[in-house]
Amino acid sequence: MTTQPNISLPPGVKDSLPEEAGKVEEVEECILPLFERYGFKRVITPFLEYLDVLSIGLGIDLRDKVFKFIDPATGKVVAVRPDITPQIARVVATRMRDYKLPIRVCYNEKIFRYQEPRSGRPREIQQIGAELITKKPSPEADAEIIIIAINGLKGLGLKNFKIDIGEVGFVKGMLDNPVLNIIEKNKIKDAIALKDGSALEAILDDLGNKASSKYKKALKIIPSLFGGKEVLKKASSIAESAQAKMAVENLSQILKIIDTKRLTQFITFDLAEMRGFDYYTGIIFEGFARGVGKAIMTGGRYDNLMQKYGYPCAAIGFAFDVENVVAAMEGQING
Repeated sequence: MTTQPNISLPPGVKDSLPEEAGKVEEVEECILPLFERYGFKRVITPFLEYLDVLSIGLGIDLRDKVFKFIDPATGKVVAVRPDITPQIARVVATRMRDYKLPIRVCYNEKIFRYQEPRSGRPREIQQIGAELITKKPSPEADAEIIIIAINGLKGLGLKNFKIDIGEVGFVKGMLDNPVLNIIEKNKIKDAIALKDGSALEAILDDLGNKASSKYKKALKIIPSLFGGKEVLKKASSIAESAQAKMAVENLSQILKIIDTKRLTQFITFDLAEMRGFDYYTGIIFEGFARGVGKAIMTGGRYDNLMQKYGYPCAAIGFAFDVENVVAAMEGQING
């Protein structure tokens, strides 16, 4: 009697049957031409990189999610890419340095990230993304990327979605106060990230007379800074440091540009958002659609990354999570 082999897939990966594959193709056929119309040229990056090269550009949150192994040919540690952006930074810094800025590149690739088997999160993720590399950061570049993201989702027929925008410079600026030590700053940052008002209040109360009542009151307001354009006015009223003021002004300029395109109905602000706090340098944003509990796209400004690969310039980009976009499209049809 022969034993049937165990035919299964590793956790976090899956097959796409014709119907789902067709939906993926529909997303590709909408988004990639859109990028091309905005002047973005496609690049293709390798599935594998040397770990030490890839790690130059990885954020802390991704370093522990890398699949890696020893290359039998070289004896060096090779990694499966968990993110495309560091690869784009390497390509631009080493292979496209002679190109005139701004450089607009896009991609349609899969990434692999380690996830705990019981988490239910996919390890294999298809991303369609765009990166804009410029000499200096600007609200015009930030707005351009967000407008492209909105138009991409609209082009796919989605209506019930929002782009949630934050600015890491705001919280960094608010915490830039000599009365706080690094431990206190981290505790406050963690409480803000969780939007835990009670924990934040307790931490600030423990400061006693070390911090002024006005400053503590301002920090307590941060978790509530979520909503429409009124959030920016509220944030401006408590911003005292130059960095915090600059962050609010940047968002105000971005909003004005998006408003000229009559797309502000798709925008919300969240100045307590902490995603990629140590990686991003300016705006961060995520797209959400009704009926999908996960972000359908993510992005942000990462001006320090290019310099790590030896090419000091500014950069902002984003990527659609294709599987989640397909789920949003199906949800709208079924809803």
